[in-house]
Amino acid sequence: MDISHLLTSHAINMQASMVRELLHYSQQPDILSLAGGLPDEKLMPAYPAFNQLTDSRQYGASEGEKGLREIIVGLVADRGLHTTLDNVLVTNGSQQGLDIISRLTLDESSTILTEQPTYLAACQVFKLQGANIQGVPSDSGGMSVSALRNAIENTSPKAVYLIPNFQNPTGHCYSLKRRQDIAALLDEKGILLIEDDPYRDLCYEKVDLTPITTLLKRAPWLYMGSFSKVLWPGLRTGYVVSCAEFSPHLVKIKQAIDLHTNRLGQNMIAAFVASEMFPAHIVKLQQSYKEKRDAMSKALVAELGDMVEFNTPAGGMFFWLRLPDGVSSKQIMTDALEEKVLVLPGMPFFPNRHSQDDVFLRLSFARLSLEEIQRAVHILSDVIRRRMT
Repeated sequence: MDISHLLTSHAINMQASMVRELLHYSQQPDILSLAGGLPDEKLMPAYPAFNQLTDSRQYGASEGEKGLREIIVGLVADRGLHTTLDNVLVTNGSQQGLDIISRLTLDESSTILTEQPTYLAACQVFKLQGANIQGVPSDSGGMSVSALRNAIENTSPKAVYLIPNFQNPTGHCYSLKRRQDIAALLDEKGILLIEDDPYRDLCYEKVDLTPITTLLKRAPWLYMGSFSKVLWPGLRTGYVVSCAEFSPHLVKIKQAIDLHTNRLGQNMIAAFVASEMFPAHIVKLQQSYKEKRDAMSKALVAELGDMVEFNTPAGGMFFWLRLPDGVSSKQIMTDALEEKVLVLPGMPFFPNRHSQDDVFLRLSFARLSLEEIQRAVHILSDVIRRRMT
């Protein structure tokens, strides 16, 4: 049956997420997966007892459970972002936050600027709205301020999308100076900032984590967070905090999409975050993931030495690896999978793709054990060396 005439042009042209396409491989017990950004389930806490939770059987408010929203107000206040309940929207993961924001602000006439490379699922959402995505050159400190100024002046964008803390896929973390300069530029030009901050609690070094949102004086903003990386990603719970002008519009779109986020999951998260267990849990995550990060860094140096380029991230879940010249990341993925190691090519993370971008891999250290990390990197090293001969 041909249904192409029933589909919108955006639906027809939409590309599948490589991460989601590869997920079925990562769930196979004999695969060592360095691909997906999946937390380690061994570090996830037990669910709170149901008899301690608020009754969640009836329909709820589109904005989210009051108790969880109050907790979010407190969490972002600790980051310097002072807001009220009315400006907090609970979403089905930060991915739905991106969807709601995109429906509210983007269409075929819109240009949105992103880091180059950037989170590939964000690009999926922006493209579904028909927006033009323009990648802005970035370095180890994040998006280049001079390149951002040029892009703003050349494209008149509707918004800028940034992941300043342990960026996906590169792991880069912005300096305070870079954050201040970007905020000043957005204020000068009056450009909307969409700030995505899902990895901030996975911090292993002393670095600046100031939300760029808190540095803005005039520009509009939308700030996103998630509980998926520190608690239970299967509950799909994130949030959007917005300047007051956006709030009623965000709620109306949420009403139209799915009425409200799962109430039981919201109350489970609220109960755990409000408990004395949560701070200790975050410390445990930081210690465990730091150990895994260090193990991967050491293994990459030992196995591949000067043949590859990478920076050890100060937090998050990912290494961004540049392969030797002439070695294709797609071919490495294919070869490594034959050896039961799953890696993710970097090409899909570039909104404006070029052939020279087929030299990067994103490697996640979060889910594997220390021994599995060592074994996976050893196998990956053999695969890369074979392609160099």
